[in-house]
Amino acid sequence: MKKVIAGLLIAGSMLTFGCSGRNADFGTVDMQRVENEAVFVKTTKDEVTKRMEELQVEMEKAMEGKSVEEQQKVMGEYSAKAQLLQSEAQNKLKSSLDSALHQVAKEKGLGAILHKEAVPQGGTDVTQAVIDKMK
Repeated sequence: MKKVIAGLLIAGSMLTFGCSGRNADFGTVDMQRVENEAVFVKTTKDEVTKRMEELQVEMEKAMEGKSVEEQQKVMGEYSAKAQLLQSEAQNKLKSSLDSALHQVAKEKGLGAILHKEAVPQGGTDVTQAVIDKMK
């Protein structure tokens, strides 16, 4: 009897909280397509590549005529600069993606947007809308 009551309580909870239909619609996004097609992603990657090349040239000039120990110190400094540059770019891309996902979810009345690869079936594909919103 206790098992039956516990089962009914769990089923009631699921109906009340988890399966009520509120925000039941969800979207899917193809992240590979976003990465390949979003202009903002391409622009950011190009900027990082250009800046990394500039850092490489600067590092090579700074290392000229220095001892091995000094060269290692210079390499460490430029490695830190490169990591900071990449981190800033990742944060910029994440912020843009988060903003685009939030806007699309709100506009389309979706409770969530999931990675397309994680959803075997169902959901509304919002990939193009996310690509369009990224800036």
